[in-house]
Amino acid sequence: MAKRIFITGIWHETNTFAHGQTGLEDFQNYQYAEGDEVFALFADTNTEIGGVMNAAMELDLNLIPGLFAGAVPSGLVTAAAHETLVNRTLELLANAGEIDGVLVHLHGACVAEGATETDAQYLAAIRAALTPATPLVATFDLHANLSEGLVAQADALVGYDTYPHNDMAARGAEAAQILHRMLWSTRRPAKILRKLPFAPPPQMQGTGTEPVASIMAKMHDMETWGGIWSASIAWGFPYADVAHLGVGVLVQGDDHGHASRLADDLAMTIWRQRGDFDAGLIAVEEAVRSAIAAPEGPIILVDVADNAGGGAPGDGTTILAELVDQSARKAVVVLCDGEAVRNAKALGVGAVFSGNVGGKSDDLHGPPVPLVGEIVFQERVRYQRRGDYMTGQRIDLGEVAVVQADGITVMLTEAKAMPFDADHLSAAGIVAETQQIIVVKSAIAWQAHFRTFAKGEIYVDTPGVCASNLKRFEYTKLDRAIYPIDNDGIWPAK
Repeated sequence: MAKRIFITGIWHETNTFAHGQTGLEDFQNYQYAEGDEVFALFADTNTEIGGVMNAAMELDLNLIPGLFAGAVPSGLVTAAAHETLVNRTLELLANAGEIDGVLVHLHGACVAEGATETDAQYLAAIRAALTPATPLVATFDLHANLSEGLVAQADALVGYDTYPHNDMAARGAEAAQILHRMLWSTRRPAKILRKLPFAPPPQMQGTGTEPVASIMAKMHDMETWGGIWSASIAWGFPYADVAHLGVGVLVQGDDHGHASRLADDLAMTIWRQRGDFDAGLIAVEEAVRSAIAAPEGPIILVDVADNAGGGAPGDGTTILAELVDQSARKAVVVLCDGEAVRNAKALGVGAVFSGNVGGKSDDLHGPPVPLVGEIVFQERVRYQRRGDYMTGQRIDLGEVAVVQADGITVMLTEAKAMPFDADHLSAAGIVAETQQIIVVKSAIAWQAHFRTFAKGEIYVDTPGVCASNLKRFEYTKLDRAIYPIDNDGIWPAK
């Protein structure tokens, strides 16, 4: 008889330096489903649940969906939202009948009011509702800030291996396979976590380039060694002011001593290379000048500090202002500015837009910029991702307006556009491949798609809550020196 597996999850990457909070409505407006709606939302998608669904058919697992709630990276999750999601999960679990195993899909860097280790508390609540013998396996994002508390609550955990993340379905399938292994035996792996006093900026965490590529290759080789169930490196999310900030190395295997030796080896390899992770950024004026002068485009100007996928507002204006000052041509900027969108909608396509755009969410990402131009597009934009990063994910940007201001195209959106691909541009009638300059508000997630046609890229030293220079931030929860926030840390601890 097929084993009955309860699947559920809460996904949020919390930027504790971002203004504003993340409420229940933010989850409901982005990704929220219960029961069979979970299957409808994630079928045939490159997501953990999509991978679990495919693996379940091969493994003869009967999936019992609870809820999945995901919100766009942003500020602290409210206590009310956290409590509601946990309680609703427990209600659905209680109503699910007899359960043989549980799969939970987390981010690993969620922070709610009064619950610093939010993901660990979520797992603990689920664990408390299960019989002691019921296996629980969790997945987590490559940017998770792993903690001993989180690891303790699961029988095994599986983290993403890629950034940009294009292996989420594979990791979901791996988690299902590990759970299946547990269901037919009493064996559980030893879990060894090594936490490093090291928090590299996301810009330097790309798994396809050095220094990360060779480290990940070493980890994958270790996974082939006898007795190892799984290994993961959580490179961390540095924009969370939490005590468990930093890189985590997790090795799981049959023998505690063997797994410990591999975890120590991998951790030491990372620690010795920490100086290779320092980010190189170009001043805004120089970056724009270079992009304009490039013989061929598109040139990608990466606005790291206003990373829409890292909790920033997506309305930073520093690069836009410089593009205007230097009279750039064939340049595209996307700004999340609901007020400007509504003003454009009231005027209609063909009318002249005149008003301030961007810089309205806080005072950290540049002031509003005066913009005058023709409204060339205005309608609601919904689409499904076609790229290999979160393939099949359904996106709703709300109302969108595109303003053509001389040589600069400004796309104004009601919801933040995370540029994992150029689908948001094409949905608004903008052909990315024909541009000279494209501003992306991202760290490196844009690379999976835009690098297939871009002729160059420049990482720009802009201000904001996702700045690669971590010394810009004031951390209050750390109880140890962490590189590069501090000049150095000490590892292993004496």
